Amino acid sequence: MKKITAFLSVLILMAVLVPVLAAGPNGTVGVRYCDPATGRYGAPVESDRVRVTLNGADLDTDVPGIIRTMDGTDGRTLVPVRAIAEPLGATVLWIAENQQVLILNGDDTIVLTLGSATAVVNGQNMALPGGVPAVLVKVDGVDRTLVPLRFVSEQLHTQVSWDPGTLTAAVTYEKTDVLPPEEETRPDKGMVLSIKEDDNAQTVTMLLSAAPEYRVTDLGDRVVIDLLGFTIGSGRDGSFQPENPVIKTVRYAQHTDDIDPACAHTTRVVLDLAEGCTYAKNLTVKGDSDQLAVVVSVTPPETGAVPEYPAGLDPAAFTVALDAGHGGSSPGACYEDIMEKDITLPVTNRVGELLRERGYNVVLTRPDDSYVDLYDRCEIANQAKADVFVSIHANASSSNRGFQGTFTYYFPNSVRGEKLAEAVQAGLCQSAGSVDRGLLTNNYVVLRETAMPACLVELGFMSCHEELMRLVDPAYQEKMAQGIAQGIVNYLSSQPAKTADQSREGTEPAGDLPAA
Repeated sequence: MKKITAFLSVLILMAVLVPVLAAGPNGTVGVRYCDPATGRYGAPVESDRVRVTLNGADLDTDVPGIIRTMDGTDGRTLVPVRAIAEPLGATVLWIAENQQVLILNGDDTIVLTLGSATAVVNGQNMALPGGVPAVLVKVDGVDRTLVPLRFVSEQLHTQVSWDPGTLTAAVTYEKTDVLPPEEETRPDKGMVLSIKEDDNAQTVTMLLSAAPEYRVTDLGDRVVIDLLGFTIGSGRDGSFQPENPVIKTVRYAQHTDDIDPACAHTTRVVLDLAEGCTYAKNLTVKGDSDQLAVVVSVTPPETGAVPEYPAGLDPAAFTVALDAGHGGSSPGACYEDIMEKDITLPVTNRVGELLRERGYNVVLTRPDDSYVDLYDRCEIANQAKADVFVSIHANASSSNRGFQGTFTYYFPNSVRGEKLAEAVQAGLCQSAGSVDRGLLTNNYVVLRETAMPACLVELGFMSCHEELMRLVDPAYQEKMAQGIAQGIVNYLSSQPAKTADQSREGTEPAGDLPAA
């Protein structure tokens, strides 16, 4: 019995001592890593502490340096970004919308994205050693962004040595009290931290690190905004297409002194305008303490007579499938006791009447207040071998009851679907005078399962009282129907010639998705 007791005592002692012996020389710390995709912290993980010194002095931080190993690779030392960068004279910025850390040091820009094993240094992609990315952690209730120590330190032109016995990383650098002459006279004012759109406020805003100094040049179909003395924080040129009816594309690029010899760098932003829009009529550029806003002013077009339908077509050769959203037991959105299905049905039926008056064949997926399955709606159109499919809906927003406007969706990467959506959106917004919110893509069943170009129109927002009152107004419904019909005909007029005795087989252009 004594032998058994002694044996058990040894086992207990080993169980207690082994974790202690396995820990690093500086001990361990419980670290909760944040998943950048979900924004949630995981369970605590014990990580070895790392001692970090700067020119021999211990790095003093509320969250220590740690070792992290991913996917069986060698462990990498991570440290709080500000603790290592700011003592070296660098500036640290956090771009929340992109989950990016920007480290600025003279002419050098280092961009680290949470969860990404690739960094951007002066515009060039660089793989992070061991694939260990920057990460947000929580230690004893304190949140900090940790970055790879050696990678960041060496990009900041320091030397790093590693003592595996003591888990100590020694960072050394040469101190200089006087900046180089080129740094003393460097005229750069600041950085462009982000350029983003707000389709609700109809603005394009450039967030800057300093008060803007800029020059605007009107080139007719485009507007050039030069941000004098500003560099791009991410180090990358880019472009995007905002969802508003005035600006088609926003393009931006960083220049040296080729634009203004008095500035070492200038960031040039080019706004490509939609047809008929001008800087004087549709745009306002205004600067604030730390941002530059381009405000889009939209004047609805005159809502007079809809343009005549194109001549030279054989309407009887084309079949149009029209789908009134929801119906029967599926009311759709409901605001102020008004149901979506009771808006979409009269508009859809009126579009059908207008097209039939012009000689087009029309198929309705639901001509009355009845429920039709989504897949059955697609089958009706497919069986009819329709040339186009247009589904009509009304929108709603639970978070912004003042939001208005018209969207049209098409299936992702569908070339013909996009052209149909573009034609219908343009016709509807011109006829009804609604706010043009542009085109979007989605994997909706009625866009995916239809064997012809398809689009889904969101007439307006029922959640906005003002727009809801228009949506139920018969006169406004007539304008919407006229515009949708006009858009459909405009699209069909751009397709290969076709006569009534031709079948659909063999007449569709190749190279598009089979559905939508």
